[in-house]
Amino acid sequence: MTVRSQRSGGVIDEVSVWLAGEFTGRLPYEVIDRVIRRTWQDVDGRIATEELGEMLHRLARSRLYRILDGNEIQIPQSR
Repeated sequence: MTVRSQRSGGVIDEVSVWLAGEFTGRLPYEVIDRVIRRTWQDVDGRIATEELGEMLHRLARSRLYRILDGNEIQIPQSR
């Protein structure tokens, strides 16, 4: 496992804990997890490493709220 993949796993896990706490009961965990992982694929390698956690959290949270608002979003497939 590379240093990068260890770092990414920690960021994904941390964001998952925060967003699962916020959205559990309103969205199935599988939806929350899918949105976070696909959002990670969108930002990985495009955002400065020190900003990845915050950007992942903000973008995934925004996408989850759009789903709750009935604006089902199409999350792009990974690169």
